[in-house]
Amino acid sequence: MNHSEKAKQEFFSIPELAQRWRCSCGTVYNRLRALRVEVLDFACRGKKGKKVVHVKTVLQIEERRTRRFS
Repeated sequence: MNHSEKAKQEFFSIPELAQRWRCSCGTVYNRLRALRVEVLDFACRGKKGKKVVHVKTVLQIEERRTRRFS
């Protein structure tokens, strides 16, 4: 994916967030659950399906969780 495609990306999948945040998919799920983030999921309730998170939500999380290293 080149830079212009990334700029147009509206949603991140769980594996993409794991790669972006350099952690496991399980950690991504735990962080999203802890923050009670809304995800887009087309699976039936209780069934497995690909979940995606809106880019605005991801940027808000990163902004809130970014701290100065001391």
